[in-house]
Amino acid sequence: MQIGITQRIIKEPNHGELRDELSHDWIDYFTKNFPKAFLIPIPNFRILDDDWFENLNLDLLILSNGNDLGEFSRRDKLERHAIEYAVNNSIPIIGFCRGFQIINEYFGGRLNSNIEETTKQKHVSIEHEVEIVNKRYVQMLEKKIIKVNSYHNHGVLIDGLSPSLKAFAISERSVVEGFFHEELPIMGIQWHPERSNNCQLENKILIDSIINKINKK
Repeated sequence: MQIGITQRIIKEPNHGELRDELSHDWIDYFTKNFPKAFLIPIPNFRILDDDWFENLNLDLLILSNGNDLGEFSRRDKLERHAIEYAVNNSIPIIGFCRGFQIINEYFGGRLNSNIEETTKQKHVSIEHEVEIVNKRYVQMLEKKIIKVNSYHNHGVLIDGLSPSLKAFAISERSVVEGFFHEELPIMGIQWHPERSNNCQLENKILIDSIINKINKK
């Protein structure tokens, strides 16, 4: 199973070089939980070409964490193009944290740039409960409440969710934590499955729900 995964951009402090970076946590997570997965880091190219994506022969696209939207236009453009290519070629997509946010933006949703100030609740380096609000996902996970980690300053409120997307997980103050596309094999999760958390089983079930759609193509 070929999985393309996007990378954050960092600026090397001593020389000012822009570098692409992918946490080893992602490799460790997929090696442990999805041994048939082969992760391909996607570079943040200036020039985007469908032929390049086609040559990867991807089964799944993952939009990873790191960098706020607007911080590096090169990454923003790359990920929007990657979403467009995946949609046009029926490639399933999962977005995590920032990836969750750019999927919502791509489909016309709005991003709240300071979720802590808006909700008066901390959302960085904490754990909190989320409610599973979609019947199908309640049946899938066999529970209505799960506890997740949280590492985001930006976020999506329910009134900023794209009309094309439907929430399946919401935290207090109407912050969307998980969504799916009603017609396409696309899912967004605001929390981090690759980092320490108390919902490992639920994370695997959610990711499997998209991987199973690959196997049915």
